[in-house]
Amino acid sequence: MTQASKPGSRRKPVVRDPWYVRARRHAAVMAGAASLSVAAVATLGSTSGTVATASAETQVAASQGDIVTEALDGSAPVRASRSSAERAPLPSTVRAEARIEGSKYAQKTVPVRADSAKDSPVLATIAKGKTLQVTGVTRGAWTQVMHNDLPRWVSTELIGDSEPKLGPTEGTISTAACARGSSVESGLQPDTVRVYRAVCARFPQIASYGGLAGRGEHATGHSLDIMVRGQLGWEISEFLQANRIELGVSYLIYEQRIWTVQRGGEGWRSMSSRGGDTANHFDHVHVTTFGSSGTL
Repeated sequence: MTQASKPGSRRKPVVRDPWYVRARRHAAVMAGAASLSVAAVATLGSTSGTVATASAETQVAASQGDIVTEALDGSAPVRASRSSAERAPLPSTVRAEARIEGSKYAQKTVPVRADSAKDSPVLATIAKGKTLQVTGVTRGAWTQVMHNDLPRWVSTELIGDSEPKLGPTEGTISTAACARGSSVESGLQPDTVRVYRAVCARFPQIASYGGLAGRGEHATGHSLDIMVRGQLGWEISEFLQANRIELGVSYLIYEQRIWTVQRGGEGWRSMSSRGGDTANHFDHVHVTTFGSSGTL
């Protein structure tokens, strides 16, 4: 039975959105659903990738074994280090000596270069008369040498088989103890010791020296006699003159002639005869020093 409407009441009309509003709402709902689906798929893929990666890492770790256990039982494999692989090799004295085939003398001051080219950096210089260890390898006008246990290059024309004759100011002045012994140094002044060591190193053919004695400046340790004859004596004298400041030389006597620092501008001056060869210094160069003024 149909219920009658109460007198005086009216049904409210149903108001519906226009069709285009409903269409927009439906499109928004569909877009949201699509976004949720994509996110879910991405999450699932990411989770699967993480699981796969973790699984791969687990397999690698399992294949490598426990590092601590391996270290204790000595079975740990040698694993390469990238940093060590990129590091330049350290010099090896053993390997360097194995490459040496001989030696050469520096005929002049020799620049030691990193490579066999004139524009290659100069890493060191070798003084005239010093030896260089060669490997037997050449490259054009260059010879390979071992310097500080590493292969380097020098100009072939600057080295040779024979020891060169050094000029008075060439080479280095040695302060090392004389290979003939230090007994001559007993009682000598510091400058006189400098003279002895420098001459001993530069002129190893000298076999005899006279040091402390009971006469004149020999008694105070200021003088040294270098037993020599002929031209070699003049070469020694020139060496001592050229290095007088470093060695603290005061004056020289040889073959009845004298040279002093105070009157150096006059050169060598003649002396009156004192008798035999020894008294007139024909068999030795006499050196007198200031005592302790040398700069070496």
